[in-house]
Amino acid sequence: MRLLSSLTEEALARRFADHLLALGIDSTVEQGRSGHDVWVHHDDHLDRARQELEAFLASPDDPRYQHVAKAASGIRAAREKRFRRLRQNFTDVRTSWGAPGGGGQTVTLLLIVLSGIVGAASNFAKKPEPLLPWLQIASVEMRGVGDGQHVGPAPWHRGLEQVRRGQVWRLVTPIFVHIGVLHFVFNMFWLWDLGRIIEGRKGPLLMAGLVLAAAAVPNLLQYAWAGPDFGGMSGVLYALFGYIWMKGRFQPHEQVRIGQSAVTILLLWLVLCMTGLVGPVANVAHVAGLAVGVAAGYAPYAWQRLRRGR
Repeated sequence: MRLLSSLTEEALARRFADHLLALGIDSTVEQGRSGHDVWVHHDDHLDRARQELEAFLASPDDPRYQHVAKAASGIRAAREKRFRRLRQNFTDVRTSWGAPGGGGQTVTLLLIVLSGIVGAASNFAKKPEPLLPWLQIASVEMRGVGDGQHVGPAPWHRGLEQVRRGQVWRLVTPIFVHIGVLHFVFNMFWLWDLGRIIEGRKGPLLMAGLVLAAAAVPNLLQYAWAGPDFGGMSGVLYALFGYIWMKGRFQPHEQVRIGQSAVTILLLWLVLCMTGLVGPVANVAHVAGLAVGVAAGYAPYAWQRLRRGR
């Protein structure tokens, strides 16, 4: 897409976009810094669009522009009807695995199943041996939890010794360790909700890549801040949330979004965890995960604007 112009009034920008569509020129109107930007989809149409813009700005109330909305609406309706007909006979393998409600959320389901297996095998960290020592990011001395006992870290100042010896899975696997059933249920609820949105619109490969980054980076930062005694999917969840949040805010046409109520709940929960009222929480992993997701969600939009010279 190429930026054609920025108009102060949204109504004028949309009327002009409707006029272009009636001429067979596809365009998009977006909120910009100084007004409402009109983007022309194809470079081949740019010169014609500039000529039409000059004529439109000279006389925006000309009768020929007064009924373009109806014509454009008819074109969009016909396209939507044609698109629905094509979708009935076409399956996009990049996204069909994970369409919300479609029953094929492969990566999301795999994460839930693995978390459930780890939880069942360790009785949600009440029986850490023999599995959990292999999933922590670094050596921990497992002494059990409950009955006045706790999980305590062994000396870790040598720094990721097992990872440096080749056990690189430890950078990711703490996300499968949940301390208690409530911790597990809460995280899986949000993972199912957020994971389906991303995997359904962007496919399993992007979902998997985002999860890996959202596991490794927050885990490393949490380890550097407070040692190896932590676990859970929360950092990944906040990365998924951050990604969806940015997509909905800056690229709404991609239809990767959640409701404002969910945004409010997750941000309030992030702040509440920082107060200490809900007990020990890996706050660094939460914030780092959110940062990873925000960066991943905003980066494509920023790159597009950079390429367009904005």
